[in-house]
Amino acid sequence: MDARVLELRSPDTVLRPEDLAGARATRHSFARSVIRRASADGWDIALGRVDLDGEGRGVVVFDVLAGAHRWSFVAFSKTIADADREDRVVAASWDVTAALVEGGVDDEDVERLRPQVTRQEQGRADERTIIWTRANRSGRFFDQVVDRLARGQQPDPHMFGLSPYLLRSTAFYSNGKFGLADFERFADDHPFAVPYRAHMLSAWLLRELGYLLVETCAIARTPDAARLTGKWRRYFGLGNATGLGMVPYVVNHPEVLDAWMRLRELPLAAVVARTAEPGSPDVRRVRELLDRAATFLHEQGLEQPTPYTSGAELAARLSPLTQLVDEYDEHGTMRGQPTNYPWRLLHDVAAQVDAEVRGVVASVLIELTEDLDSWVEGLLRCRESRTVRARARVRDLLELIYERYDWLADFDFTDPQQSEKFWFSSANNEEPRRALAGVDPGERVQHAIDVARAISALREELAGTEPTMSIGEFLLGNPRHRGAVMRIQAVAELDYAELRANLLASDFMPLHVQRLQLAVYGMDNFNPQSTDWLRVTLFSGAPRIDDLARGTADDDWCFTPRPTADSGRTTR
Repeated sequence: MDARVLELRSPDTVLRPEDLAGARATRHSFARSVIRRASADGWDIALGRVDLDGEGRGVVVFDVLAGAHRWSFVAFSKTIADADREDRVVAASWDVTAALVEGGVDDEDVERLRPQVTRQEQGRADERTIIWTRANRSGRFFDQVVDRLARGQQPDPHMFGLSPYLLRSTAFYSNGKFGLADFERFADDHPFAVPYRAHMLSAWLLRELGYLLVETCAIARTPDAARLTGKWRRYFGLGNATGLGMVPYVVNHPEVLDAWMRLRELPLAAVVARTAEPGSPDVRRVRELLDRAATFLHEQGLEQPTPYTSGAELAARLSPLTQLVDEYDEHGTMRGQPTNYPWRLLHDVAAQVDAEVRGVVASVLIELTEDLDSWVEGLLRCRESRTVRARARVRDLLELIYERYDWLADFDFTDPQQSEKFWFSSANNEEPRRALAGVDPGERVQHAIDVARAISALREELAGTEPTMSIGEFLLGNPRHRGAVMRIQAVAELDYAELRANLLASDFMPLHVQRLQLAVYGMDNFNPQSTDWLRVTLFSGAPRIDDLARGTADDDWCFTPRPTADSGRTTR
């Protein structure tokens, strides 16, 4: 696939928070990718050790064989008081702590890992350990599912809200932190050379652990307790609660943002450029997926996940799109006009409705790009570097700003509302926060995420400078602009590196940027709790590890509907 021939959406559209607000997971999101790779390459994942008591306390080890590679996922499980279950980094205790380790582990290895892994931030890893993570039992769902299973019943489908999970993860640490293995050690052909694959494998196994724990606890109460069967055995995801900390990451890593956006935009551009015949399998597939999406959303009901649309309302907005597909399937027309490019027209109509409808339709259409899986996966690797090209001239940099940063015209920094907020890390909670400039303490240690303001200030300074002056000479007299200069020069060739947003503005909505990031990971069931954080699930509906061995690890689990009361009657 030659990306140069594709007609991509404009960065001025794609990178606006209003468009990001409709982002959803696709077949190329990290969660889908890791299971697809595990299935295609014949990974063997099995329980190597289960040492749990009736309350689900103890040690579990998953053995992972991926060709010539072997890893162990070592989990330490205990129970903590409800009051001690916190989503924040400053939590001191968790129901589950775990590590993904290179190679196999024996009892001595487990005991060596225990005092470090269970302490998380206070511990120290060794060179074999790739990931540290931790999770808590769901205070809403875990015990209820155990109770139902102990009574010989499947879960009650009416008990779950927008984010169904048994365990909720609160962090994944990697790449040198606390002494963890540096990812630079992985060669290009290593499974973990693909960004976030080690994290996603760990998250998948945490989710599997949640299933194991509820069934273990249920059987301890009643020896003939039910196991999760039918659709229930794959319904639950891994929970996550995500806050402001994600937003500075994409601002500080523009090369990563560009790669993530291409992961989404290139497959979309490829599919809308394709023709399709009425009655073809692709047309039937799109119709099926739109129906599935509508069912999935309708089940979420009228609960308003502000600032987003309720599931029921979003499902209703999809109905005209479904009718367009039916029209094309029957007559070869859309809106009464013949077309050979139904997917382009369908996407354009969806975009005219709103960003959330467009996001659903884009995810549906991207399901048709199975042939691009390997190509898209290769888009994730990027190089990040920051150096000043000192010999460049002021006029060259100024021209680059006028060409690539014309969107700065949207922000007038003489307006106090455009600089109302600043971002900092809380000393108490060790997490990013927003505060009022000129009012709240901490402004002197604020995060340098003011890209729009910084480049606007640089542009003004350059406009009054001799055009032939070198950038090196300019920075000698204006060192405060060094960071902005390096950033502009580093991302000059990247179309999707800069959010069209001012993070300091009073009306900036962090949730929209978080939603993009979570969708890239593969998360869904967005359930905002404020303007700054939301609950989500990962791997809801995904295959289980025993599906790998049975050959049933399918890649068709987007928009997984909620099981019904009789969904557990099939055999496990």
